[in-house]
Amino acid sequence: MVGSLKKQDTAIAILVETFTAEMTLVAEGLNEDLTALEQQVAQLSAQQTLGEDRSHTRHEATMQALNEMHKRVEALEKKAEKHARQRGTVTQALRQATWIAAILGAAWVITALLRTFGG
Repeated sequence: MVGSLKKQDTAIAILVETFTAEMTLVAEGLNEDLTALEQQVAQLSAQQTLGEDRSHTRHEATMQALNEMHKRVEALEKKAEKHARQRGTVTQALRQATWIAAILGAAWVITALLRTFGG
């Protein structure tokens, strides 16, 4: 009976040792997988940070270009307003010169008619 118990104890010990070895192997594999996943997460985090930095840099560059274009448009608007005012002044001067020329022409025609018919 003692021999039978020793055989059962030995068989159980072998099963426990086999189970322990297999579980150790599984645990080591899981640990390696976890380490690889942690490295991938760290790499993805670094890539995301770089992407965010690039995106922020592009956003700043876009905003700066937009501000420069806004300033240029304002300068062009001011220049156009100034040109319109000068053009308005020239148009008014031409209109006044036309009226003066019309009055002088009419006076000349009247004078010529008076000389011709009036004696």
